[in-house]
This record gives sequence, structure tokens and C-alpha cells, in this order.
Amino acid sequence: MVMYNYTVSIILIYIIIMFMQAHTRTDFATAVEKTLETLKSGEPFTQNKLAQKTKLNFRTLQKVLIHLGQVQSVLQDNMIDISDLDNVKIVRMKERTGLASFPENMQKMIIKTLYYPTASREEEILIHLLVRKAVSKDSAIHIPEDTILRELLEMEYVTKTKSSSYYLTSDGIMVAKGALKLYPELKEIKGSH
Repeated sequence: MVMYNYTVSIILIYIIIMFMQAHTRTDFATAVEKTLETLKSGEPFTQNKLAQKTKLNFRTLQKVLIHLGQVQSVLQDNMIDISDLDNVKIVRMKERTGLASFPENMQKMIIKTLYYPTASREEEILIHLLVRKAVSKDSAIHIPEDTILRELLEMEYVTKTKSSSYYLTSDGIMVAKGALKLYPELKEIKGSH
């Protein structure tokens, strides 16, 4: 009988611990982290689906979303400046100025206009290969070899096949995608180079 009571007690304690773990509160900072991490995917969620995905209580998620909206509206025009002065951290909010005061798409346009008004010949070739889907030996294309193409071969952005066709390496694909973001108008160029 004593052994039976002991076993039942152990089982009850185990059940209580499991129940408590399943119903513990998530601290607010963790709830914010989980929500932001889930939203990084860019996938749209209903509030219910987001609560399920983050495993947060619906009311906790509502509070997080309200808080994030408030923070976003404040940080749209301001920035938090954290600096060290001797052994002291100085924290203050300052108004965004200069380039940072513009939306991201405007920042890109300004940078492009000031520093990179036109694509380089290297970027044109990389984008051409990307747009033509020359990303493997099987999809390699013929383009005239010149000094710039030889430089791209040396930098290992482009690979040459035995039949003198060319295609992008994984690094070349990454650089070409970045250049295409800066010069989206080059996506329309499909003619031979």
C-alpha cells in the first residue's frame, strides 16, 4: 500500500510539473523576439495563425503587436543613439537626419544617382547571364570573350565550358542579383553582348 501511494504521488507530481510547464507565462521580451522572428519570413498571418505559430497566448500577441506598432511609428522619424562615454552608456533618442531620414527605396535611388548612375560593363555581363538563366553548365550561353569577361573568369564570377560558353558561379549569381536590385532596368536587356 505504501509503495502504491508513493508511485501515485510521483505520478501526480510529474503531471503537475508538466501542466505548469505547459502553462507558464512567456515574458514580454521573449514574446516580442518570437513574433519578430516569425514575421521575418515575410509570410502574411492572421492574428490567430500568428499566435499558433509563435505558441503565444492570443492576448499576449495582441499586446506585442500594439507595442511593435508604437515602436515602429516612433522609430520611423527617430533613432536611438547608444554611445559610450568613459565607463557610462549614454542613451538618447535623436531625430533621423540626412540619408537615414528617407525611406529605404529613396535611399537606394539617391545612392545610385550620386555614386553609381550607370551599371559597369561587368555588372551588365553578370546581369545578362542571370537574366538569360545561364547558371549551370547545361544552361551556359555563348557571348564574345573580351578583357572584362576574362576578369570575371579570374574573379570566379563566371565559368567557361569546353565549348566556350559561359555561366555564372554561385558567387556570380549573388553579385548579379545585387546588381539587378540596383539596376532593375537591365532586366529588360536580353540581347547578346
